[in-house]
Amino acid sequence: MTTPRDPCEKRSMSRGTRIAVVVAGLLSLVAARAEAAPQVSAGLTTGAGLTDLRASNGPRLAYHLGGRLDVLLLRDRAGTMALGPYVDVATAAFDTFESGGGIEWLVPAGDTAFIFSAGAFARSSRFGWEPGAAGTIFWGSRSFNYHSTYSLGLGLFLQGRYGLAGEGRQSDAILGVQIDLQYLALPFLFAYEAITR
Repeated sequence: MTTPRDPCEKRSMSRGTRIAVVVAGLLSLVAARAEAAPQVSAGLTTGAGLTDLRASNGPRLAYHLGGRLDVLLLRDRAGTMALGPYVDVATAAFDTFESGGGIEWLVPAGDTAFIFSAGAFARSSRFGWEPGAAGTIFWGSRSFNYHSTYSLGLGLFLQGRYGLAGEGRQSDAILGVQIDLQYLALPFLFAYEAITR
């Protein structure tokens, strides 16, 4: 003869089952995210900047040239958000050398994407080394490569750079284009293929 189950015991098992289902669901989400491969991109940045916005002799128009390397994480397909670090180098009219890094956030926008980034940099100029903070908004194409960790990028960017200390009183606004290094390498690859055939 079997004894009837206690109603409290039945409720306890239901609660345990629910907890197991929630834990399994969370683990499957983490496992899906763990499959996301990092996507690396490197590009040349070029454009025009209004520099020395806080200086007594400013503002002045200056040519901007730079390079940027980033790694986007937590992205497993096109059309999804991503987060990751970046490093960059830049110069304003070849009068300065600036290097820095920070974090960026990719937000898909249809076939294009916005990348919002913020970070810190060090600037070398006639005033010596000075620390600063930078913020950038990129808009353009940022592909997802299903067969490799390298993804192509091409688009426009708007950047603000602000000196935090020093006599330079840096405050710059830059508008330009970021061109993936693979696009710049294509003519040389085509020439090499033509010569070697």
